[in-house]
Amino acid sequence: MTPEGKAELDKIREVRGYTLPVHEYLAELDPEMLRRYGNLASYTLFGDAEGRPMDLKTRFLVLVGVTTAVKGDPEGIEWAAVRAIQNGATWKEVYEAAFMAALPAGVPAFEASCRAFNAMKKGEGMVDLDVPEDDSAR
Repeated sequence: MTPEGKAELDKIREVRGYTLPVHEYLAELDPEMLRRYGNLASYTLFGDAEGRPMDLKTRFLVLVGVTTAVKGDPEGIEWAAVRAIQNGATWKEVYEAAFMAALPAGVPAFEASCRAFNAMKKGEGMVDLDVPEDDSAR
């Protein structure tokens, strides 16, 4: 990997707290492509809420639903759930966001998210971020 690719990975890790395999491959393929993708995704997900229609909590709840609907990987579902909770969502809101995807995507998509949530609550999830087990901590 080039120094430019590594630098772009470091920037993404600083903003998000992690990188994904897609970032690693783009860093190797084309650091400029990773920079552009990283900037768009970072702004879309984490950009300042001022002047935007949705706050961070809502953006991440939408991401829970979309990731569920597209039958995304468990890590993506966990990551979106954790970020939603860190931005003020309750577990019930996360569950509802995932369940909303069951209507267009089918109940098996929601069941996959439920398995990811169960793993998270047992401390066996793929995403290592601290979230309360239930809503009683709020």
